[in-house]
Amino acid sequence: MILGISARWYMDHPRISLTLLFISWKALLLLIAWTSPHPGYDTSTTLLTHLISQRSGDEYVSRSFRQVLANQLTRWDAIYFTHIAHRGALFEQEWAFGWGYTKIVSTLGPCKWFYQARLFAWVKADVCSVVLFDSHADLVEMAIAGIFVSNTAHLLSVLVLFEMSKLVAARPLSHSSIGLAWISASLHILSPAGLFLSAPYAESSFSFLNFVGFGLYALNLQAHNDSRPGLRDTLALVSGLVFGLATTFRSNGLLSGLLFCFDIVNSILPLRSDAQAQRMIADLRRVSFLIIAGSLMAVVSFFPQFLAYQEYCVEGEPEHWAAWCTHRIPSIYTWVQSHYWNVGLFRYWTFSNAPLFMLATPMLLILILSADCLFPPNSSSSRLTGQRAELSHTPIGEGWMSPIGKEVGQRLAVLQLLLAVLAFTSYHVQIVTRISSGYPLWYWWLASRIMNKEHISLAGYNIPTKGVVGWMVTYALLQAGLFAAFLPPA
Repeated sequence: MILGISARWYMDHPRISLTLLFISWKALLLLIAWTSPHPGYDTSTTLLTHLISQRSGDEYVSRSFRQVLANQLTRWDAIYFTHIAHRGALFEQEWAFGWGYTKIVSTLGPCKWFYQARLFAWVKADVCSVVLFDSHADLVEMAIAGIFVSNTAHLLSVLVLFEMSKLVAARPLSHSSIGLAWISASLHILSPAGLFLSAPYAESSFSFLNFVGFGLYALNLQAHNDSRPGLRDTLALVSGLVFGLATTFRSNGLLSGLLFCFDIVNSILPLRSDAQAQRMIADLRRVSFLIIAGSLMAVVSFFPQFLAYQEYCVEGEPEHWAAWCTHRIPSIYTWVQSHYWNVGLFRYWTFSNAPLFMLATPMLLILILSADCLFPPNSSSSRLTGQRAELSHTPIGEGWMSPIGKEVGQRLAVLQLLLAVLAFTSYHVQIVTRISSGYPLWYWWLASRIMNKEHISLAGYNIPTKGVVGWMVTYALLQAGLFAAFLPPA
């Protein structure tokens, strides 16, 4: 029982119960952040409030609340996101931060779109200013807008994950399948990403878009198996567009493009000279639409790079251009990550970063173990192409996932393994606890262990599943207090 409500009620009203759990968890995290010592170890965030003029009455109380909320949640990279949303990217290194996220926040921040619309002409600017945003947005308003976007996107991603979990479940849906979907969505609420999914960061928005993309991709495979080529091709194109949008929030979304590569390989391999002409035409059509879907994703992904190139690499003489403009692949993102944040192969492997590797180890193990669980023994072909295989030996697929679900799961396992490898070898490794929030497979794996009341075997030791959930909750709570005090890990 949670919040004094029976488990039966939770299953009968899954979306309402998930929303209640979401609100309760967020309230706890915000309470910890609110009571954390401020202004904190680093006082950079106090610069946000210097433009706010003190007012009297109820509006002053509202603004004081907003100032503290903005101050406690605008830490680390959130300062960059907020400043970029407020006045655009002025400095080269600011192009490393999610272009899509800052554009949404900069649009919502001033609130002009709301009270100037004819439909809401009766809403006065003063009401908008007191309740949510200001018509003359300053940095605090942008921070509040970012908090609003992040929390809304997180709630939506919880609900999308619940629906997607049902989508990949075997038919007809059983009570246990719905329960597993509910637990998976609940685990996303309790993600070790913690306050990063509430603060002005891009993680929750990325999770929402990535989950939507995965759901559309699963529907695309279902339509392919049901011999509905029109619907299949449309879903492939829309999923490519959504995945492209996700990459404008977080660059690791590019991994999702591998899904189209798997399908292209699977469509090309059966092509033979002696194949029937009708079958060859159908396969070639499938390949063509997959290539278009992947290209659509690539175009959307690289649009911010194009804007940066236009700004830094077009006007003036080449000798005055930015250093990265003459690279073989002139990407401002890869240059900024390498030059300013020292991101690259084994660059983070220093003795001083050893504690950060230790903090990231539980999440790395979860990603690896949950991905490996989907691969049957001696199935190298399924590892590369995602071809179907019997998964009766693994709890995550047994009696729960549909054939399409297993097929999707194997593809997601490849993405998840690559994410773990990249985080371990090339990223600032501690961020894996938050960027992993946008990948559904490990939620399904952990939920199935909880449902089956099974331990997790590792190096001869049996780890209770409740211990893993306890680690998630403990990490998120501790991290909330540290984050609000501007203390690592970030």
